[in-house]
Amino acid sequence: MSVNPAYEKYEYTADGAKICSQSIVECRLADWSENKILAVSPSVVFSGAEVVSGEVRYGGKLYFSVVGAAPDGTVIAAERGAEFSHRAECATAAPSQSADVALRVEKCETRREGRAVILSAIVTADISLSVPSEIDYLTGGEGVICDLVPVRVRSAVACRGTVELEEEFDTDYVSDVLLHSEQVCLTRVVATAGSLDVSGEINLSVLAGKEGDNDCVSYERLIPFRAEIPCDEAVTGMPCDARVNISSVNLSCACDEDKNRCRIFARIEADVRGRVYRSEEIRMAGDAFCPECACKPECKTLVFEEPVCAFTASERVSGTAAMNGEIDYACRLQAAALCGAEIAATVTDGEIVAEGVLNASIFYKDAEGSPCCVPISLPFSFPVRSDRARAGMRAEIAALACGVSARQKKEGELEAEGALKLYVTLRGAESCTYVAQLETGDPIPESGCSIAVHVPAAGDTLWETAKKLRKTPEEVQRENPDLKYPLSGGERIVVYHKKEIAF
Repeated sequence: MSVNPAYEKYEYTADGAKICSQSIVECRLADWSENKILAVSPSVVFSGAEVVSGEVRYGGKLYFSVVGAAPDGTVIAAERGAEFSHRAECATAAPSQSADVALRVEKCETRREGRAVILSAIVTADISLSVPSEIDYLTGGEGVICDLVPVRVRSAVACRGTVELEEEFDTDYVSDVLLHSEQVCLTRVVATAGSLDVSGEINLSVLAGKEGDNDCVSYERLIPFRAEIPCDEAVTGMPCDARVNISSVNLSCACDEDKNRCRIFARIEADVRGRVYRSEEIRMAGDAFCPECACKPECKTLVFEEPVCAFTASERVSGTAAMNGEIDYACRLQAAALCGAEIAATVTDGEIVAEGVLNASIFYKDAEGSPCCVPISLPFSFPVRSDRARAGMRAEIAALACGVSARQKKEGELEAEGALKLYVTLRGAESCTYVAQLETGDPIPESGCSIAVHVPAAGDTLWETAKKLRKTPEEVQRENPDLKYPLSGGERIVVYHKKEIAF
């Protein structure tokens, strides 16, 4: 019998290389050499990316919000922006691929240069490539016996949209809005027919100056949002995820001196990027052999990760904060601003351990009445319970810090507390192996015996037994109907070899 393996092809989109790239972005703040810088708030907006041979080109705009103190003690503010572009090298990058780029600011510094102040920040880009791919797999053929198994192939489909929000709220009378910062935390991401339903909250934090005494005061506003992002591939119940980045914020303030009140108007635009994970089961050969000739299956493994579940949680943290400065009882605390949290997670059975740090900038006046600011960080660790959590999974936690406050219980120390709103995504990895190629060799010589006895190994399955006997599983079952699998190892299987008798 001749041997002629049969193959089929499946096309899909696979996960490609993951790249982490960094660039330094600088901006000049003119005529600020005599001013004391109190705090700098950087934010980055992604503008676009292109994949070319050997690299990924991406760009964006970095915004700096600066609060300082003039020589006379007046609190002042300024905003500057700088566009940037960068190249991330990747040997496997090609024009047919697409890039998902997430930008974040990791470090911000200032330095004086003549009468100007140079603002600089490190912008980190986490880049994930999507690659058009195809699978060639064995399905059978003449003289080939295959163990066909269902193999799940997963591909991620990206979708994108925007959401616009308007919010207004009353505050005490203020003279000026000094800076603002935003945090986003999702509360729900669900795939529906033809769209991705994304809900969450934006924490808008505003630092303002008070009229007359030149004090600082902070206000927070939790703004709920919901967006339906079109996605033709989405089907109700599909695994999915999303992330939301603030792309623009416009604030205006209307003041009523007679009522000693102000009304702040906020217009926010956010960029929503989502993915749905489409999967399809394909019957592929998990193993194969040829009864009449030697063969060597070449196997390949598919590995992919997708969201298993996502949920919200909350936690209140408190304790003695680390300070990048000195403070004493003569200082008068005024406001907490630029709040945020960084979290890493470890997953065990039934539990996720969240460890991280809550960051904030505390504005105050020293003993002489001069405006000052000290960055603080409060480390924390707490468990998050989940029945779906299993060791080996990976957890991503997005956190929103709100209601942060600080006070002096002991001179020279700050006790800080705040609330964390969490959105936890559990991801599980899955792998499967299939036969991509079958190499055939020399014919197997016929046995000289008419009858042979096969002694199986304990635990042998029907397929393993058939492969050792060089018969189809159907033949083994038909000729040995009393066998129960997996075998115990004590069975004896009689094998009959057909012999041609010459006359």
